[in-house]
Amino acid sequence: MEQILTVRDDFIPIDQPVVLALGAFDGIHIGHQAVIISARNEARRLHAAAVVYSFWPHPSVILNRPKKLILMREQKNERLKFLAIDYFVEQCFTEAFSEIRAKEFVPLLQKKFHRLVGICIGENFKFGQGCEGDPWVLKDLSQDFAVKVQESVFFENQRVSSSNIRKCLSDGHIDRANRMLGYPYYLLGVVLKGRGIARKLGYPTLNVHFGNDLLLKFGVYLVRYRFGEAGEYVWGIANFGVRPTFFEGIPEVSLEIHSFDPVILRRQNEAIEVQFWNYIRGEKRFTSQALLVEQIHHDIKIAKNQMGHLF
Repeated sequence: MEQILTVRDDFIPIDQPVVLALGAFDGIHIGHQAVIISARNEARRLHAAAVVYSFWPHPSVILNRPKKLILMREQKNERLKFLAIDYFVEQCFTEAFSEIRAKEFVPLLQKKFHRLVGICIGENFKFGQGCEGDPWVLKDLSQDFAVKVQESVFFENQRVSSSNIRKCLSDGHIDRANRMLGYPYYLLGVVLKGRGIARKLGYPTLNVHFGNDLLLKFGVYLVRYRFGEAGEYVWGIANFGVRPTFFEGIPEVSLEIHSFDPVILRRQNEAIEVQFWNYIRGEKRFTSQALLVEQIHHDIKIAKNQMGHLF
């Protein structure tokens, strides 16, 4: 997959017919995947390049309606690689770009992609100033190529959408969110040196500094993690929250992982990927360290039992 960043009037030098999968694609969930796979299949049929055309930053940022994103930019690129597309074109989304009228949008795409032969979108796709354009408007404007509208995907009678996934994550329904994503919700971070409190309790942890604006509910999770892209995955439990039993002064949000493989725990200053598989319990304050240790022991038993039902 080749990645291209473009501004408004750039010509994209792809010297073959192009089929676009068009959308913001925050999350690359199973609904987004359906749109992208549809574009990829149409491109193969037409002997064309399969191109995901998306936006950076997310339009909500420029339109003053910022959202907590499911994926960071690096993660979005990573997920797209699994879908076997040919190009990922990121449109630099600016205030000027947001003011393009719907009727100007198709000529702009044709200017960028000289051999545009098809577009695939979701049925809730909006475009143009004030979101005045929808799939039917796009079809009316696109006389020189076909527009395919992918129907929404449903999971247990709920439409799969980024907003519904965000709500699941914030409510602690991590298993449901993962099913709608089509992969486990995850973050990319770095392991840093901690205060050593957990080690003194007999449950040493990896202290993870993360760049994601995490959507998760505070609490304890079954997680799987690895170091580097080629590392082996290791299971553990993680506490995401403010560590109410131990914080002093202004609480800071942290992520600590107790690994089920103690050999791994001494790694520091390394990049780490952490996947969240199940929500075990909410975060709470303990009146004694003994009660906390007892709870951690119980959490580990629950987590290992959950592992046995995942695969």
